[in-house]
Amino acid sequence: MCSLTKLILAALAIGAFAAVPCRAQETNPYSHPDSWWWVTSGVTMQLAGSFADAATSWKQPEGNSMLADSSGPYAGRFYRAGAMRKGLLAGGIALASIAIAKKFPRTRKFVGVFNMTIGAGYAAAAFRNTQVNPYYK
Repeated sequence: MCSLTKLILAALAIGAFAAVPCRAQETNPYSHPDSWWWVTSGVTMQLAGSFADAATSWKQPEGNSMLADSSGPYAGRFYRAGAMRKGLLAGGIALASIAIAKKFPRTRKFVGVFNMTIGAGYAAAAFRNTQVNPYYK
């Protein structure tokens, strides 16, 4: 078995153990213990979509001026400064989502769906990048 296959199997095994829900009693009577699954799955999808969009945009022309480098050899393209801004944006949304879900337990489903929607938008941008970028053809 090659090392890549072993690495993938190890990651799947770790993920399977991490996916076992904790059945500890929560102090909030309005919150179901499994409602955190909405938040964690939404944040995970949002971060994965953001990473996919960043990975497929690397060194390519960027339409979003906030993420495009303003000077240097990669002016107008997605490079280090844009990747840092995109990472901070994705991390900020994730931290804000977790804070809101912790403070207001009834909003956990909505927070999860909100993050899933953002992740789907990022994934759509990543798919578009693979269609437009000549590197993927």
